[in-house]
Amino acid sequence: MAERPARPARRPSNEDGALRSAFRELHGARLHGFALLVTLGDRRLAERLASEALADGARRARALRHPERAAAWLRAHLLRHLGRDRAPAPTDEERRGALATLGVDAAAYDTLSQFDPRQRATLVAGWIEALDPRDLEGVVQYRPAVLARMLARVRREYLALYIAAAPTPIPIVADPQAIGPLARRIRSVADRTLPGSGSTR
Repeated sequence: MAERPARPARRPSNEDGALRSAFRELHGARLHGFALLVTLGDRRLAERLASEALADGARRARALRHPERAAAWLRAHLLRHLGRDRAPAPTDEERRGALATLGVDAAAYDTLSQFDPRQRATLVAGWIEALDPRDLEGVVQYRPAVLARMLARVRREYLALYIAAAPTPIPIVADPQAIGPLARRIRSVADRTLPGSGSTR
């Protein structure tokens, strides 16, 4: 019996191209902001990681139509490839300059520098971007019970460290999560690090 000829690979259609472009448009800026924060202002590394994640994600755009699932997939991709870079690290001044473009002031930078990349990813994706816990699990690879404790811990430590690093006195309150001057001021800094954090991812 003669073998059937192999089917030729399907050429990307105009619809595929439009879908990939829309995917990059939807996720590009926010993913780049996430990458800059996680890499602590390593602009070159952040751009490479974000570009690679977007390229791979765009090729899977049909399967990643749900915005939050796609956001989680892209962030997980970025974290998986984070440790493979061997290029010289930027200077502290270069890092600060890169993060200043996101609204990260000196106190916020000094605070973020106390965390490792996985902890920063937990803080940014879990608190600032408010990813669903199920999506966040896939990003940072913590078990559900561990994830809840880790998110609470890094958020609490961020608040405490920021208070200590802030250039002007901030009133201390018993509950740092209370809706008061402290919580509003610290959260406003966190919100500025990724503009539009309450919008669709």
